[in-house]
Amino acid sequence: MLSSRCNDAFSKDSEITLTDLRRELKKEIESVQLLGREIFEVWINEDAPPSEGNKDTCLKAVRECDVLIVLSNGNAGWALSSEDIGICHAEYMEGLRTAQSKVRFIELPKVANADDVNAQKRNQRYQEYVSKQTPFRGGEIKTVEDAKKVCF
Repeated sequence: MLSSRCNDAFSKDSEITLTDLRRELKKEIESVQLLGREIFEVWINEDAPPSEGNKDTCLKAVRECDVLIVLSNGNAGWALSSEDIGICHAEYMEGLRTAQSKVRFIELPKVANADDVNAQKRNQRYQEYVSKQTPFRGGEIKTVEDAKKVCF
């Protein structure tokens, strides 16, 4: 599973969104073959039917995946309420809770501060949570190509 924000740009200087990056990574990862057979199936939320693109579906995908790659730009993601944690935060927490050894955290360039006060608070909670973890971070990521190399 590839987890990240959707419509955020990769960086302030990039026109590539994180959805674009996840779609490219999914295609590359799924193209890997062993003895002539595809060996990976990658779940991204864009492939889920609209009725199934909710928080429960995403967290179920986290629990069921063998490897969770979190592409994090510091944005906690959407939330059901102003006090709730964001979906990216929830997916990362669920992955660590379920099986820490399957989680790979890739730290991307940080996003600018959100205009919405509730989003700012969610992002701060997420970033504080991340700072207390000791995940595999994949090195310093500055470009889309760096992200692809560390994920693939």
